[in-house]
Amino acid sequence: MQTTSPQQPPVERLSEPALSEQGLSLVQTSKVRLLIVLCVPIMIAVVVSHVTASRFGLQTGDAMYRRIGTTNGPQVFCAGSSLLQFGISWPEVSDALGQGIECWAVAGSSPEIWEVSQRLATNANTMIMGVSVYDLNEYQLCDSRAHIVSFGQTVSDLWQAKAGWLFSKRVLSQYPLALLRSLIPTAGRSNAVLVGLRRKMRELFGLSASAEDQGNALVLPSQPVLDFGAATERVSNWPVDKVLRRLAMQRNLIQGRHAFDGPKKLAFLRMLNHVRSDRTIVIVLPVAPSYAREFATPEVDRDFENVLSEAKRVNSDVLFVRLDRVSALHSDEYFSDLVHLNGAGREIATAAFFNALKETDSNP
Repeated sequence: MQTTSPQQPPVERLSEPALSEQGLSLVQTSKVRLLIVLCVPIMIAVVVSHVTASRFGLQTGDAMYRRIGTTNGPQVFCAGSSLLQFGISWPEVSDALGQGIECWAVAGSSPEIWEVSQRLATNANTMIMGVSVYDLNEYQLCDSRAHIVSFGQTVSDLWQAKAGWLFSKRVLSQYPLALLRSLIPTAGRSNAVLVGLRRKMRELFGLSASAEDQGNALVLPSQPVLDFGAATERVSNWPVDKVLRRLAMQRNLIQGRHAFDGPKKLAFLRMLNHVRSDRTIVIVLPVAPSYAREFATPEVDRDFENVLSEAKRVNSDVLFVRLDRVSALHSDEYFSDLVHLNGAGREIATAAFFNALKETDSNP
């Protein structure tokens, strides 16, 4: 008896073109999935970065126009970092001079930034510039420099100053970072984010913003008025560990060095050489004694004084007001951090500034 095996279902055979189309489809699907896996985290990071920068008030690199006083008639051009803005009572200066005062503020700015602003101050008959050991230190880099100073100007200044390769590389690396920040504005700004987070947490719990946060060069107030109020914090009240921690942070930022022979010096001298106002005043601002004891060695003081002497030779008509030599300010009691004067210090500095103007006006 013959047995038959169960009939097998016919095997479907795909043609070579069909197999190729199916393989291609699988490859394309894998690429799409990989693209999604890569893009989604990047998009989330970009959104979070922009929201964080907006909520914490981080500067995007553009200068903020601030002013106080009347808008009629010639203005006073204020060129300086937050040290100058916090260090003088600008409402009092505006009232005394009977003029409006304007500035283009950038966090942690220095002469190469102010030089760009100087070109915008077309209606100024007086320029007041503030400098210090902190401001003119070439190793204290402005975070927004690459957004404002052209790449060509930076290369030219580095070449003219005969800057070394390591320093030049550090300065020039700010430009690709500036491009990255157009996409991710918090890139390289961990300290600023932490400061902003601390400020928001204090607001959330109904605590007033600390004077230290208000005076922090990384996060300036967002209002367009040249009047930041009076800080009350005193470095003299800081515990020793906090002073040491802040000095260590500062040392890390400047790589433990002070120099005054680079792009900042060149920009400072150019500003004095191309003055378009009738009167120019340079205020030499103090830093906290804790800062000076740590960093202002005799060599640093000598090099800083050499820059000021050269500036006087460039423009002998400039009035130099040496607030750094006001003995009453040689105390940590009058500073809200290592470089910013607090409210009490500002009162002393403003009074000394007015006294210098009176002496000059009485002895032309």
